[in-house]
Amino acid sequence: MFENIDFSPGVIFYDVTNDDTCLKEEDIFQVRYENLPDRLVIDLGWYRTNYAIKVIKNMDWTEPLLVKKCTEVSDLEYIMNECALFV
Repeated sequence: MFENIDFSPGVIFYDVTNDDTCLKEEDIFQVRYENLPDRLVIDLGWYRTNYAIKVIKNMDWTEPLLVKKCTEVSDLEYIMNECALFV
């Protein structure tokens, strides 16, 4: 789903976007930037009513650096690209 997005130097850690049945799971996609000083993570999940893409710093899930939400699968690539550019 995100083939056109450059996540470097991040590493895709988890990806079930090729399985449509998994697009309503809490854990869908994750990129880790463990070599950066702040150990950033981009995380995509489904949260009952919407998708949320979060940028996490130093594994502090309580205070994300950035949160983007949408309800349509068709919006995910655009929002994911915004998050990748943010990182």
